[in-house]
Amino acid sequence: MSLLKYNKQTVKKRIELKLWHKLLFLSPILIIALLFKANEWYRNYQLSHNGVETTAKITFVSLTGVHDQFEIDNVAFNFNYHDSVITGFTTAETNDNYVLLPNGMPLFVNDEFVVKYVNFHPDIYEIDYSKPKISTLLNYITITTDTLIKLKYFKYSNVQKEQCFCLAKLVYYKYGTNGLAIILFYNESIANNFKHNSITFNKFIVTNEFQKLFKKCQ
Repeated sequence: MSLLKYNKQTVKKRIELKLWHKLLFLSPILIIALLFKANEWYRNYQLSHNGVETTAKITFVSLTGVHDQFEIDNVAFNFNYHDSVITGFTTAETNDNYVLLPNGMPLFVNDEFVVKYVNFHPDIYEIDYSKPKISTLLNYITITTDTLIKLKYFKYSNVQKEQCFCLAKLVYYKYGTNGLAIILFYNESIANNFKHNSITFNKFIVTNEFQKLFKKCQ
């Protein structure tokens, strides 16, 4: 065997050996990743095919973890399952002051949303923040009303609250929760809330559409 051929075979074996070492090193990570994916697939399949919807009530909201500051889950909620009450945990985004939902609204204790759980396996569940219950939507309008009162958007009178409620309701009908969030975060900095802040509020209240709603409630 020539020296050149011998060297090529040696290099090839060394490369193969390194690859096997890498595979052996990565195998536990790959196994964990595959197990995680399999569990996620099973969970999603069960929720999709055997899911039952009910109402979940928020019982705890934290800027850090539910049990400690290093925990990922920062929201707890309860829902009824036959004669039992199931406690679930999930995550929601935060800034320096609030736990924030994808719809832009802050999350509070006693807010209610649709939750889906697997029949006979209520430990498999998923809360849907995009589906607030009517009571929660009314609370959104109420806290927006209180914000408009604080801002003295209408002159103080015995109908001021009704006027602010009227405006909050019309804003919701036209702009959804996005419009309510713009008002609620009227004094937030852009660094703390990129989407809803003092800049978006000041631009919003001078639009013709908002002024038309305002005049309807005067």
